[in-house]
Amino acid sequence: MTKTDKAVEQLIEVVKQALQDGRATSSDLEEWLLAAILLEEMSLEEEHDRRDAGAYASWRGLLH
Repeated sequence: MTKTDKAVEQLIEVVKQALQDGRATSSDLEEWLLAAILLEEMSLEEEHDRRDAGAYASWRGLLH
C-alpha cells in the first residue's frame, strides 16, 4: 500500500465521520471529492513511475 493509498483511506474516514456527525456541508463534500480524485491520480502516477523504473532497470541491465 502506497502513501497515497493511505491518504485516500484517511480521507474516506474523515468524510464518513463528518457525515455521521452532521458537520459536512455540500461544499465540503465537493472539496473532499476533488481531493479524493487528485489522490487517486497521484496513486496511479506512483504506480506508473514504479513500473517505469523497473522497466528501465531491466532495459539497462540488458545493455551492460
